[in-house]
Amino acid sequence: MSDSLLPVRAFAVSSTVQPRVVDTLFATEAERVRLTKTIAVVRYGPTAWVVVHDFGVLVFVGMPEPECQRVLKAFLGLVGKEPRPPLEETFAVELTTGATAAVKFDRVVVGELDARVVEMIALVVAQSVAMEYYEGDVDALIEALEKRSERLAEVGALRGSARELMKFIGQGMTTRSQVIHTLSLLDSPGATWESEGLDRLYRGLRAAFEIEERYRALDHEIRIVQDNLALMVDMVRQRRYTFLEVTVAVFVVAETLLFFAELLLGRK
Repeated sequence: MSDSLLPVRAFAVSSTVQPRVVDTLFATEAERVRLTKTIAVVRYGPTAWVVVHDFGVLVFVGMPEPECQRVLKAFLGLVGKEPRPPLEETFAVELTTGATAAVKFDRVVVGELDARVVEMIALVVAQSVAMEYYEGDVDALIEALEKRSERLAEVGALRGSARELMKFIGQGMTTRSQVIHTLSLLDSPGATWESEGLDRLYRGLRAAFEIEERYRALDHEIRIVQDNLALMVDMVRQRRYTFLEVTVAVFVVAETLLFFAELLLGRK
């Protein structure tokens, strides 16, 4: 029988954060276990933890609901205006004394809950919710690209003002950069090199959340977005070149007409 079942709640936002800055959000009596440029690990008690990742994910493990809501509200106030509400993902930690670490469908079973185990669980859950957050963004971007491609096929030209097109391209490039930043963090953490048990736990969690499969699918979609954006940039550039060429031709014709007009008037 389990000693306790601890809820895990992860919230993802679009903004990147600096863990050292969010240190002020936590209760002063809470222990700052680890505080770096990429992660903050804070312990409120033996079974109550908060982990913040710089790619915009806040993870609570066994935290009391009132403090969870207070920290989340302060966190959202710190990151500022967001395009949509944070995306939440839930999981659970079953703490059973003497148990061997094992990953089940909706929970992970561990014999003890120390900083390394908490960080490992929080990392995989954070990666999962971050990918799910950007999966929606990338799907919306691909849908918008498909609509523009359909219009291009119908009329044979890229419709819309240059400013509108450049804003769309900029939005796509921003989303792509955010996703690549998140995906670049999917390498195995250093702790898995030091402990076979932690390595098995990490691999089991990644398999349970299908991190590898989702990574490949998202990476494939990002490459599609990248190729389409590159094509759009070339087309916008070509359209500008064509406009400049036409403008230059008009000026040349105007100058020629003026020249001949002056010749004719001079003869009179």
